[in-house]
Amino acid sequence: LPRERVAAALPPLLDCAWLVAQLACTTRGLAVALSDGAGRLRVGSVVTCRLDSLVAGLARLSPPDLEVLRVDLSAENRERLCRQEVERAVKELGECLAGAAALRVLSVRLASFDVSMGRLRLSPDAWEALTLGLGALARHQRLRSLELSSIAIKSSQATRAVKGPQQVSRQLRRAASSPARGAGMGAPAGGALTFLQALRQLSELEELVLTYDEIFGSTAQLLPSVFSDLEQLKRVDLARNHISKEEMQAVRRATPAEIELCGEDQQTFFFY
Repeated sequence: LPRERVAAALPPLLDCAWLVAQLACTTRGLAVALSDGAGRLRVGSVVTCRLDSLVAGLARLSPPDLEVLRVDLSAENRERLCRQEVERAVKELGECLAGAAALRVLSVRLASFDVSMGRLRLSPDAWEALTLGLGALARHQRLRSLELSSIAIKSSQATRAVKGPQQVSRQLRRAASSPARGAGMGAPAGGALTFLQALRQLSELEELVLTYDEIFGSTAQLLPSVFSDLEQLKRVDLARNHISKEEMQAVRRATPAEIELCGEDQQTFFFY
Protein backbone atom coordinates (compact mmCIF):
# COMPACT_ATOMS: atom_id res chain seq x y z
CA LEU A 1 0.00 0.00 0.00
CA PRO A 2 1.19 3.58 -0.64
CA ARG A 3 2.50 5.23 2.48
CA GLU A 4 -0.05 8.07 2.24
CA ARG A 5 -2.98 5.67 2.20
CA VAL A 6 -1.60 3.76 5.15
CA ALA A 7 -1.15 6.98 7.14
CA ALA A 8 -4.74 8.02 6.37
CA ALA A 9 -6.10 4.65 7.44
CA LEU A 10 -4.30 4.49 10.78
CA PRO A 11 -6.16 6.98 13.06
CA PRO A 12 -9.62 5.31 12.96
CA LEU A 13 -8.01 2.01 13.88
CA LEU A 14 -6.42 3.17 17.12
CA ASP A 15 -7.51 0.95 20.05
CA CYS A 16 -8.95 -1.60 17.59
CA ALA A 17 -6.55 -4.40 18.36
CA TRP A 18 -7.87 -6.96 15.87
CA LEU A 19 -7.86 -4.50 12.97
CA VAL A 20 -4.45 -3.19 13.97
CA ALA A 21 -3.16 -6.76 13.96
CA GLN A 22 -4.48 -7.23 10.43
CA LEU A 23 -3.02 -3.91 9.35
CA ALA A 24 0.36 -4.90 10.80
CA CYS A 25 0.46 -7.75 8.31
CA THR A 26 0.13 -5.50 5.26
CA THR A 27 3.68 -4.13 5.22
CA ARG A 28 6.93 -5.11 6.86
CA GLY A 29 7.48 -1.57 8.15
CA LEU A 30 4.14 -1.47 9.93
CA ALA A 31 4.67 -4.92 11.36
CA VAL A 32 7.95 -3.76 12.87
CA ALA A 33 6.47 -0.50 14.17
CA LEU A 34 3.49 -2.19 15.82
CA SER A 35 5.45 -5.08 17.33
CA ASP A 36 8.03 -5.35 20.09
CA GLY A 37 11.39 -7.07 19.76
CA ALA A 38 9.81 -10.47 20.34
CA GLY A 39 7.22 -9.93 17.61
CA ARG A 40 4.31 -9.36 20.01
CA LEU A 41 1.68 -6.77 19.12
CA ARG A 42 1.96 -3.44 20.93
CA VAL A 43 -1.54 -2.36 21.96
CA GLY A 44 -2.60 -0.03 24.75
CA SER A 45 -6.12 -1.36 25.30
CA VAL A 46 -7.76 -4.78 25.15
CA VAL A 47 -11.51 -5.19 25.70
CA THR A 48 -13.10 -8.58 25.10
CA CYS A 49 -16.10 -10.70 26.04
CA ARG A 50 -14.81 -13.87 24.36
CA LEU A 51 -12.74 -16.51 26.12
CA ASP A 52 -10.86 -17.60 23.01
CA SER A 53 -10.02 -13.98 22.16
CA LEU A 54 -8.64 -13.48 25.65
CA VAL A 55 -6.38 -16.53 25.44
CA ALA A 56 -5.18 -15.61 21.94
CA GLY A 57 -4.65 -11.98 22.90
CA LEU A 58 -2.61 -12.75 26.00
CA ALA A 59 -0.34 -14.96 23.91
CA ARG A 60 0.26 -12.31 21.24
CA LEU A 61 0.27 -8.92 22.94
CA SER A 62 3.18 -7.04 24.49
CA PRO A 63 2.45 -6.70 28.26
CA PRO A 64 4.64 -3.60 28.83
CA ASP A 65 2.52 -1.58 26.37
CA LEU A 66 -0.84 -2.55 27.86
CA GLU A 67 -2.68 0.22 29.75
CA VAL A 68 -6.28 -1.05 29.88
CA LEU A 69 -7.48 -4.66 30.08
CA ARG A 70 -11.20 -5.38 30.38
CA VAL A 71 -12.54 -8.93 30.28
CA ASP A 72 -16.25 -9.71 30.66
CA LEU A 73 -17.22 -13.36 30.22
CA SER A 74 -20.64 -13.00 31.86
CA ALA A 75 -22.41 -13.15 28.48
CA GLU A 76 -20.06 -15.64 26.82
CA ASN A 77 -21.69 -18.62 25.06
CA ARG A 78 -21.84 -21.29 27.77
CA GLU A 79 -20.72 -23.96 25.31
CA ARG A 80 -17.36 -22.18 25.16
CA LEU A 81 -16.94 -22.03 28.94
CA CYS A 82 -14.91 -25.16 29.47
CA ARG A 83 -13.56 -25.07 33.03
CA GLN A 84 -10.06 -26.03 31.88
CA GLU A 85 -9.99 -23.17 29.36
CA VAL A 86 -11.12 -20.65 31.97
CA GLU A 87 -8.40 -21.92 34.30
CA ARG A 88 -5.84 -21.58 31.53
CA ALA A 89 -6.95 -18.02 30.77
CA VAL A 90 -6.68 -16.94 34.42
CA LYS A 91 -3.21 -18.48 34.75
CA GLU A 92 -2.00 -16.75 31.59
CA LEU A 93 -3.55 -13.51 32.80
CA GLY A 94 -1.57 -13.79 36.03
CA GLU A 95 1.63 -14.26 34.04
CA CYS A 96 0.79 -11.31 31.79
CA LEU A 97 0.26 -8.97 34.75
CA ALA A 98 3.85 -9.44 35.89
CA GLY A 99 5.08 -7.58 32.81
CA ALA A 100 2.24 -5.04 32.51
CA ALA A 101 4.24 -2.09 33.81
CA ALA A 102 1.89 0.54 32.34
CA LEU A 103 -1.46 -1.06 33.27
CA ARG A 104 -3.89 1.46 34.76
CA VAL A 105 -7.22 -0.38 34.49
CA LEU A 106 -7.83 -4.09 35.08
CA SER A 107 -11.38 -5.43 34.96
CA VAL A 108 -12.08 -9.17 35.06
CA ARG A 109 -15.64 -10.48 35.22
CA LEU A 110 -15.94 -14.24 34.90
CA ALA A 111 -19.06 -16.24 34.07
CA SER A 112 -21.12 -17.68 36.92
CA PHE A 113 -21.45 -21.18 35.43
CA ASP A 114 -19.40 -23.39 33.15
CA VAL A 115 -20.47 -25.50 30.18
CA SER A 116 -21.91 -28.22 32.46
CA MET A 117 -23.86 -25.64 34.52
CA GLY A 118 -21.51 -26.17 37.44
CA ARG A 119 -20.64 -23.14 39.56
CA LEU A 120 -17.44 -21.71 38.14
CA ARG A 121 -14.80 -21.39 40.85
CA LEU A 122 -11.06 -21.02 40.46
CA SER A 123 -8.79 -23.93 41.32
CA PRO A 124 -5.95 -23.38 43.83
CA ASP A 125 -3.48 -23.16 40.93
CA ALA A 126 -5.48 -20.48 39.10
CA TRP A 127 -6.05 -18.56 42.33
CA GLU A 128 -2.33 -18.69 43.05
CA ALA A 129 -1.52 -17.36 39.56
CA LEU A 130 -3.97 -14.48 40.02
CA THR A 131 -2.57 -13.60 43.45
CA LEU A 132 1.02 -13.63 42.22
CA GLY A 133 0.01 -11.59 39.17
CA LEU A 134 -1.56 -8.89 41.35
CA GLY A 135 1.50 -8.92 43.58
CA ALA A 136 3.77 -8.42 40.58
CA LEU A 137 1.47 -5.72 39.23
CA ALA A 138 1.68 -3.87 42.54
CA ARG A 139 5.42 -3.39 42.06
CA HIS A 140 4.74 -1.19 39.03
CA GLN A 141 2.53 1.20 41.08
CA ARG A 142 0.41 2.24 38.10
CA LEU A 143 -2.96 0.53 38.61
CA ARG A 144 -5.83 2.96 39.31
CA SER A 145 -8.92 0.78 38.86
CA LEU A 146 -9.39 -2.91 39.67
CA GLU A 147 -12.50 -5.06 39.20
CA LEU A 148 -12.66 -8.74 40.08
CA SER A 149 -16.26 -9.93 39.68
CA SER A 150 -17.86 -13.39 39.74
CA ILE A 151 -14.66 -14.74 41.29
CA ALA A 152 -15.56 -16.56 44.51
CA ILE A 153 -13.43 -15.03 47.28
CA LYS A 154 -13.54 -17.10 50.45
CA SER A 155 -11.66 -16.06 53.59
CA SER A 156 -9.47 -19.15 53.28
CA GLN A 157 -8.46 -18.08 49.76
CA ALA A 158 -7.99 -14.43 50.66
CA THR A 159 -5.59 -15.33 53.47
CA ARG A 160 -3.79 -18.33 51.95
CA ALA A 161 -0.12 -17.59 51.36
CA VAL A 162 1.29 -18.57 47.98
CA LYS A 163 4.87 -18.66 46.80
CA GLY A 164 6.28 -17.61 43.47
CA PRO A 165 8.60 -19.89 41.48
CA GLN A 166 11.71 -18.25 42.95
CA GLN A 167 10.61 -18.82 46.55
CA VAL A 168 9.73 -22.47 45.82
CA SER A 169 13.10 -23.01 44.13
CA ARG A 170 15.00 -21.56 47.08
CA GLN A 171 13.00 -23.68 49.52
CA LEU A 172 13.82 -26.84 47.57
CA ARG A 173 17.52 -25.98 47.52
CA ARG A 174 17.52 -25.45 51.28
CA ALA A 175 15.73 -28.76 51.81
CA ALA A 176 18.26 -30.55 49.59
CA SER A 177 21.23 -29.08 51.44
CA SER A 178 19.71 -29.85 54.86
CA PRO A 179 17.23 -32.75 54.46
CA ALA A 180 16.48 -33.19 58.15
CA ARG A 181 15.66 -29.52 58.64
CA GLY A 182 13.66 -29.31 55.42
CA ALA A 183 11.54 -32.36 56.23
CA GLY A 184 10.65 -31.25 59.72
CA MET A 185 9.65 -27.68 59.14
CA GLY A 186 6.66 -26.03 57.49
CA ALA A 187 6.92 -23.63 54.60
CA PRO A 188 8.63 -20.41 55.63
CA ALA A 189 6.52 -17.27 55.75
CA GLY A 190 9.18 -15.11 54.10
CA GLY A 191 8.49 -14.36 50.45
CA ALA A 192 4.92 -15.71 50.54
CA LEU A 193 1.98 -13.54 49.50
CA THR A 194 -1.75 -13.61 50.22
CA PHE A 195 -4.52 -12.13 48.09
CA LEU A 196 -5.22 -9.46 50.72
CA GLN A 197 -1.54 -8.55 50.89
CA ALA A 198 -1.46 -8.21 47.10
CA LEU A 199 -4.41 -5.81 47.24
CA ARG A 200 -2.79 -3.88 50.07
CA GLN A 201 0.29 -3.23 47.92
CA LEU A 202 -1.69 -1.54 45.11
CA SER A 203 -0.85 1.85 46.60
CA GLU A 204 -2.13 3.96 43.66
CA LEU A 205 -5.53 2.24 43.48
CA GLU A 206 -8.50 4.63 43.35
CA GLU A 207 -11.37 2.23 42.61
CA LEU A 208 -11.94 -1.37 43.75
CA VAL A 209 -14.92 -3.43 42.54
CA LEU A 210 -15.54 -6.84 44.12
CA THR A 211 -19.07 -7.78 43.03
CA TYR A 212 -20.79 -11.18 42.67
CA ASP A 213 -17.81 -12.70 44.51
CA GLU A 214 -19.69 -14.75 47.15
CA ILE A 215 -18.05 -12.66 49.85
CA PHE A 216 -19.48 -13.46 53.28
CA GLY A 217 -19.26 -11.33 56.40
CA SER A 218 -16.17 -13.11 57.70
CA THR A 219 -14.28 -12.17 54.54
CA ALA A 220 -15.77 -8.67 54.32
CA GLN A 221 -14.50 -7.85 57.80
CA LEU A 222 -10.93 -8.45 56.61
CA LEU A 223 -11.21 -5.75 53.94
CA PRO A 224 -11.28 -2.42 55.87
CA SER A 225 -7.68 -2.83 57.04
CA VAL A 226 -6.73 -3.17 53.37
CA PHE A 227 -8.76 -0.08 52.46
CA SER A 228 -7.03 1.92 55.19
CA ASP A 229 -3.61 1.24 53.68
CA LEU A 230 -4.67 2.41 50.20
CA GLU A 231 -4.28 6.16 50.57
CA GLN A 232 -5.56 6.95 47.06
CA LEU A 233 -8.67 4.76 47.29
CA LYS A 234 -11.90 6.67 46.65
CA ARG A 235 -14.55 4.06 45.86
CA VAL A 236 -15.27 0.43 46.79
CA ASP A 237 -18.18 -1.60 45.41
CA LEU A 238 -19.17 -4.79 47.27
CA ALA A 239 -22.61 -5.27 45.67
CA ARG A 240 -24.19 -8.70 45.08
CA ASN A 241 -22.27 -10.56 47.75
CA HIS A 242 -23.52 -12.36 50.88
CA ILE A 243 -22.89 -9.68 53.51
CA SER A 244 -25.62 -9.07 56.09
CA LYS A 245 -26.78 -5.54 56.91
CA GLU A 246 -25.13 -5.65 60.32
CA GLU A 247 -21.85 -6.90 58.88
CA MET A 248 -21.95 -4.30 56.13
CA GLN A 249 -22.47 -1.58 58.71
CA ALA A 250 -19.45 -2.88 60.61
CA VAL A 251 -17.42 -2.72 57.41
CA ARG A 252 -18.66 0.84 56.87
CA ARG A 253 -17.60 1.92 60.37
CA ALA A 254 -14.14 0.41 59.91
CA THR A 255 -13.64 1.95 56.46
CA PRO A 256 -12.09 5.43 56.23
CA ALA A 257 -14.83 8.05 55.89
CA GLU A 258 -13.42 9.50 52.67
CA ILE A 259 -13.97 6.21 50.81
CA GLU A 260 -17.35 5.74 49.11
CA LEU A 261 -18.62 2.26 50.01
CA CYS A 262 -21.27 0.92 47.61
CA GLY A 263 -23.48 -2.15 47.78
CA GLU A 264 -24.88 -2.02 51.31
CA ASP A 265 -28.47 -2.43 50.07
CA GLN A 266 -27.57 -4.70 47.13
CA GLN A 267 -26.64 -7.98 48.76
CA THR A 268 -27.75 -11.47 47.71
CA PHE A 269 -28.84 -14.06 50.25
CA PHE A 270 -29.25 -17.26 48.28
CA PHE A 271 -26.42 -19.75 48.12
CA TYR A 272 -25.21 -22.27 45.57
